[in-house]
Amino acid sequence: MSSDQLNSQPETEAQAEEAVEAVAETEVDGQPEVRSLASVASSVEETQAPSTSHSHSHGHSHSPAGKSTEAPLTGCVVRIKRELQDIRKHPPPNCTADLHHGDLLRWTAGVNGPAGSVYEGGHFRLDIRFPASYPFRPPRIRFTTRIYHCNVDSRGAICLDVLGERWSPVMNVAKVLLSIYVLMSECNPDDPLVMCIADQYKTNRREHDKIARHWTKLFAMTKVQDKKGEKDADQRNEQNQDQKPMPSQPAD
Repeated sequence: MSSDQLNSQPETEAQAEEAVEAVAETEVDGQPEVRSLASVASSVEETQAPSTSHSHSHGHSHSPAGKSTEAPLTGCVVRIKRELQDIRKHPPPNCTADLHHGDLLRWTAGVNGPAGSVYEGGHFRLDIRFPASYPFRPPRIRFTTRIYHCNVDSRGAICLDVLGERWSPVMNVAKVLLSIYVLMSECNPDDPLVMCIADQYKTNRREHDKIARHWTKLFAMTKVQDKKGEKDADQRNEQNQDQKPMPSQPAD
């Protein structure tokens, strides 16, 4: 091996390590600008390509720490694609989810306000972001629609055990969305993110419900939804008018 080859090898390994660290930073920071998984994987492969001649005989590329960088990414892709296919075919009741601008690591979801709750009639949007270690770590989910709820803060963060200590790889997005739907109808004021709303829920439920309904109408109902009822009523009135018998014409 020439001296030039010896000098180029550490630089290539350092580049590969930087690429792996970039994946970790994407997972931890959860910033709004999240690269798609395909672009991250391709950048890792391109960085490691020059060092393939120095890889071990079994043919798998490894980072300097001796851990494969491709396996967790591949497992994450397979799992998310399978969940996406399932949720498109069989969406959970009152919930929807799909890719956000084609990004596999970021989804947009929707949950309808439960019937009989202060959120009834509203459609609440959520942002879902998957870490590269999914499903071994939970997705980061937050409301993007404003909601008056003691377990959801002003940034949309959700206090839900299945998104924290009770998460396990057997969970999936569909189950989490159903858990959020249940949380909307049965809030938990004993473990709140917004203490003042929890206190109001306990001490002045009537005022709490009044504000929650107002927020639902203000933020979770579009103008189209607000006017739909009026339009339907107008159409019914027009149909009733059309069905009235025309006055009979006098005989010649």
